[in-house]
Amino acid sequence: MTTTEVAVPAQAAELNSVSQLDADEEAAVRLRRAKRVLKKPQQLAGLDPAEQLEQCLNVLRSAEAQREGTVKEAQLRAGAVFFDTAGPYLMWVRDNSLYCLDDPGRSFERWLDMSWGYSPSQCYLFMDAVRVRIALGLAGSDEYAYRGTVLTTKHIRALAPAVNAELPPAEVETLWKDTEAREGKPTEDGLRETYRQFMASKTVPALGSAGATTSTSSIESNSSFDSSDRSEKSNTSPEEAERLERWEVNEKLRSIKAELESLQARYSQLTEGGLAPLDAADAVREAKHVRALGRWFDRHGTVPVDSVVDAEIVEG
Repeated sequence: MTTTEVAVPAQAAELNSVSQLDADEEAAVRLRRAKRVLKKPQQLAGLDPAEQLEQCLNVLRSAEAQREGTVKEAQLRAGAVFFDTAGPYLMWVRDNSLYCLDDPGRSFERWLDMSWGYSPSQCYLFMDAVRVRIALGLAGSDEYAYRGTVLTTKHIRALAPAVNAELPPAEVETLWKDTEAREGKPTEDGLRETYRQFMASKTVPALGSAGATTSTSSIESNSSFDSSDRSEKSNTSPEEAERLERWEVNEKLRSIKAELESLQARYSQLTEGGLAPLDAADAVREAKHVRALGRWFDRHGTVPVDSVVDAEIVEG
C-alpha cells in the first residue's frame, strides 16, 4: 500500500505514509486492494473455456512453484545460520568437557542424547558443517551455496576429513574445484576420491627417492593400491618397498574409515526415518549383528605396533 494509492487530492501534499490515515480510510483502501485481486481472472473473459482453464492452470502451477521455491530458500538460509550458531557451541562443550560437569563418567554422546535430543551423528554433522563453511568462506552469512551448488550434508561428510585434518581453506576449496572440473559437479564420492588422491600425492613422495615418486602416479591411477605390483615395476629397494607397504596400511585405514562413515550415515538415516520394518524380528536380528560388529571394532580397532613401528596413522 503506497501513499499514491490512498491519498485524495486534498491530502496529497500532507500524507507521508499510510499510517496517517484514519481507520475508515485505511479500511476503504484495503477493500479496493482486495477487489483488484479478485478481478484479476476477469482478463480471461475473452478466451474460450478451454483456453481459460489452461491459463488458470498455468497461473496455479506458477504460484505453487514460487511458493515452494520461497519456502525452500528460507529453509536453506535458516539451515546455514543454524550450522554457524550451533556448531561452535557444540565444539566448545566437547572441547572443554562441559558435558561431564555433574557426571564425570558421562560421554559427550550421552550428554547430547540427554540434553538436546539430537543424535550424536547429527551433532557431529553440525560441527563438521561449520568448519566446512569456514573453509569455503560461507560462515558468518546465510549463504547456502558454494560456486552455484547448494552445500548438502553429503558434501559436508565428504569434506569433513579434510577440515578435521586442518587443511588450509585454500586446499579445501581446491578439492571442490578439482572435483568439479573432473566430474562436472562436486559429488560426495568425487570429493572423497579427490581428497584421497590429494593426501596420497602429499605423503608418498616423502617415503623414498625416485622410486617413490614413480609410485605416486600408480597410487593415483590404481584404486586397488597393490604395492607388490608397484614394487616390481619401479625396482625399489627392500627398504623403500617396506615403507610403501606400510603406507598401504595408512591407505587401508583411510578407506575403512570412509566406509564406516558412510555406513554410519546410512544407519542414521534408517533409524531416524521413523518407518518401522516390515519384518520386525528380522530387523532385530540384523541390528544385533550390527552392534556385534561395532563391539568387534571397539576391541580390535588397533594397528599392531610390532608391524607398523613408527608409521603414522593418518586420520582420513
